Amino acid sequence: MFRRRLLWFAILLTLFGGIVAARLAYIQVAQAAMYREISDRLLAPSTEYLAAPRGSVRDRHGVVLLRDEPTFDVCLHYAVLVGREEYLLSLAAQLRRRGEFPPTMPLREIADELRTRIESMWPRLSQLTGLPVSHLSDRATRIRERVERIRAGVVERIPSVRRVVEEDRTHAIVEDVAADLAAAIRIELRDCPWLTVEPGARRVAIDAPEVTHLLGRLGAADLDRIAEDVFRDDELRRLRPGDRCGISGVERLGEDVLRGSRGRIVRDARGDTLDSVAPAAGRNLSLTIGLDAQRFIARVLAEAVRELPSPAGAAAVVVDVQTREVLALVSYPSYPFDAFRGEYQALEQDRVELPLLFRAVSGQYPPGSICKAITLVGALSEGLVTPDTTFECNGFLLPGQPDRFRCWIYNMEPRGTHGPQTAEAAVRNSCNIYFFHVGERLGPGRLCQWLRRMGMGRTQGTGLIEEATAVVPDADWLRRNQDRDFRPADAWNFAIGQGEVTITPLQAANVAATIAAGAWAPVRLAFDDRGVALGEAVPAGHPLSESALATLRRGMWRVVNERGGTGAQARLDVPGWELCGKTGSAQTVPRVLNWLYTLEWPDGRRETVVAASPDEALAAFADPKPTVIGWRAHDRYPQLLEGEKLPAHAWFMGYTQQANTPRGGAPRGRSLAISVLIEFGGGGGRIAAPAAKQIAEYMLTAPAP
Repeated sequence: MFRRRLLWFAILLTLFGGIVAARLAYIQVAQAAMYREISDRLLAPSTEYLAAPRGSVRDRHGVVLLRDEPTFDVCLHYAVLVGREEYLLSLAAQLRRRGEFPPTMPLREIADELRTRIESMWPRLSQLTGLPVSHLSDRATRIRERVERIRAGVVERIPSVRRVVEEDRTHAIVEDVAADLAAAIRIELRDCPWLTVEPGARRVAIDAPEVTHLLGRLGAADLDRIAEDVFRDDELRRLRPGDRCGISGVERLGEDVLRGSRGRIVRDARGDTLDSVAPAAGRNLSLTIGLDAQRFIARVLAEAVRELPSPAGAAAVVVDVQTREVLALVSYPSYPFDAFRGEYQALEQDRVELPLLFRAVSGQYPPGSICKAITLVGALSEGLVTPDTTFECNGFLLPGQPDRFRCWIYNMEPRGTHGPQTAEAAVRNSCNIYFFHVGERLGPGRLCQWLRRMGMGRTQGTGLIEEATAVVPDADWLRRNQDRDFRPADAWNFAIGQGEVTITPLQAANVAATIAAGAWAPVRLAFDDRGVALGEAVPAGHPLSESALATLRRGMWRVVNERGGTGAQARLDVPGWELCGKTGSAQTVPRVLNWLYTLEWPDGRRETVVAASPDEALAAFADPKPTVIGWRAHDRYPQLLEGEKLPAHAWFMGYTQQANTPRGGAPRGRSLAISVLIEFGGGGGRIAAPAAKQIAEYMLTAPAP
């Protein structure tokens, strides 16, 4: 009985085992292809990201200044650029499964065939695009170098990483390809599966050099930008190594608004789509500046500069006093937007006109006599002088030293007399002697505090990376940069805008707005499509003494509107409107064009070389290179003849008001704050004031925004 049961158990076990074996054979043989396909789909999905168009940038009237234009990029897989063997074998397996090669053909033979295709691809791509093979090769080299830098940076932070995502992606070998050429490349190179033609976009700017500095540039996102990205947790919006993002100007300021959300396509090994998300374009933003105003003001500045014996550059800023919106932000000279790539070296080497310098926000200049307005407000506010306090001007400050700390205006007048000066008269006449005494009463430390309270020595709220703080020294700054403490002469120099104090044209315009409005406030330059202002979120300053401002405003009215005022050439011819202002002539050291470097070799041999930088000085020498042991200015601009005085920048700052505004009161009507700087222009009243007049008249008569 037991043996029969054992026999039946053996039979059943054998039968069950046969069934299992048959099923396994069926799965492994008959259905092998199906399960291989399923495993490929489940285990090897590929993700492709689609670039999103950036938003556009418009002026305050809706004129499109910057936009994306559809285009195509010819891309190659990174593995092809570095000749990665495993990629070719994997690709060979995929192509064989798809039937593009015989199923019995060894993978290594297929990989050899793919290498032959890669070699022939380069001349074929060159013929199609018209680009030399050497150009394509250089582009490939730059891609490899960039990816290797990214990899090195990631490995430094995360040593366990062996390969970064850029090594498994395609990279643009030819950018900005037109649609017809893109179609031709797809057809002619369809036997190159590692080559793709991907939709993209190129940034197109309006033909207006007057806004080039402001618009800014796109560039590759570095590791720091990626780490600080506000969208770093968003797969479709975050920056990835190699992505392009705003690196300067409004492109950088509005990056979080302008950047869209990339699309995503997930495919299986056969190329079938498993999941997809369409790209979403970035949002638009609007600037507070108007293109027409930029163009007009640029012409005014160009005319003023061309009249000078030593022409260089200029800047002008217009700010709405009530809203603090920047209505114009002009730097002259500029350059066409598209010239940056092809002509960068020539632009960078122009050290006379400095066309790359965004003067309106980056240029740092001694303020000269426009600084006297702040000196007066500080002293009046602290009760150190009254509007009727008088100081006698006889042309110089120090007895027995008539050539030091002089009154420039006094010594320019034929009769050479200023006589007793009150606050208003000193502003009207721009009397240095009066302000030397006022500055001395304030002292350099307190004077600098007032300069900062009026907006100097800080950014103004635009959020532009180019915006400089300029310099308002304190005790720490002097010890750190000059190894000294405050001196009595600092108060004299700072009071008239000389010495270490510097200012930007944007700061000067906002100082004028502060005088008109009664308190400092940040400016605004851009708004997103929801009306939210971009830039720094900084609070407005505390109100200033209205009585002190009233005295200053009366003096600034006299500067322009009274016969003999230093800014009389700025008087407006627009009925019902007035301009109140302050001129300035700020002495400055001529610009260094190049340096004389002293080089020394290890054996003690020395040589001098004229160059623009240490790198340029060393570039002509082979290794081992010498060491730079000293340098001094060689050529300067303007070049002074022996005995000539230092050149001066010409300044004007002021604000408009209705003609029925009570003298010294806060301006009535639409008030515009204006600053004008003409490099090496000399007298502000002679050069900058007429330019300010033209700008004010245009802005007041142009159609309202």
